[in-house]
Order: sequence, then structure tokens, then C-alpha cells
Amino acid sequence: MSWAARRTAVILLLTVFLAGGAAGWLLEDVVEEIHWPGGHGEDSKPDRPDEDEPFDDDAEEDFLESLGLSRAQLDSVDDLLEHREDRLEDYWDSRLPDLQALVDSSREEIRAVLTSEQRAAYDRWLGSQSGPNQPPGGVR
Repeated sequence: MSWAARRTAVILLLTVFLAGGAAGWLLEDVVEEIHWPGGHGEDSKPDRPDEDEPFDDDAEEDFLESLGLSRAQLDSVDDLLEHREDRLEDYWDSRLPDLQALVDSSREEIRAVLTSEQRAAYDRWLGSQSGPNQPPGGVR
């Protein structure tokens, strides 16, 4: 392959890569601005949290943006929402040991009801359910 053909191939490859990246970036911005009706119950309205979802940062942020806030206000609101998210994550992280203790104690109570064969099957099943917050083997 000649130098001119290689150069043309590299330029073509880079052009396709850059065009794809730009299209993806633009599409992401467009998709973020669309208020998708999916994921809401028949009676719920878009941009309103579901009954079981008391914190809907996206809906709140969309509403606040609709108030015509200045850039400084938008920046402040973004910072406040991020701070709230951090505080909520810290709260739930602090609650995880209590929640795990509840799950563990109920699993021990379940195991007490089972026969030895059923317990072995249950323990295997728990082991297969291991996730990032669960130790291998499922039962502590």
C-alpha cells in the first residue's frame, strides 16, 4: 500500500471517528432535553416523582430551570443539588450496616425453619446472589 493510500485511509478513519463522536455528543444533548413519557405510570405526569420516589432531582432541576434563573443561580442550584445528593449518599451508607443486619437476621431465621438439605440449597442460592454489597457465600 502506498503512502498516499495509507494517509487517505488514516484521514478517512479519523474523520469517521470524529463525526461519530460529534453525533453522539449532539444526540446526548438532544435526548436530555426530551421529556420521555415512558417509565411513568398511566396516571402519573412526566417530571413528577412517582409516589414511591420522593426525591426526583431531575424534575426539580427542570422546574427550577423553567423559572428563568440566571447563570449564577443555576450554578448555585446545581451545587446545592450535588451537596444534597452527597448528603443522601452519606446517610444511606451509614444505614447500610443496619439494613444488612436486618437481612442477615431474617436469613438466619429462615434457615432455622429449613431442613438441612433445604438449608444447603438456600445457602448455595444465597452464594449465587452475591453482589457488590454482599460477601461471597451470601451468609455472614
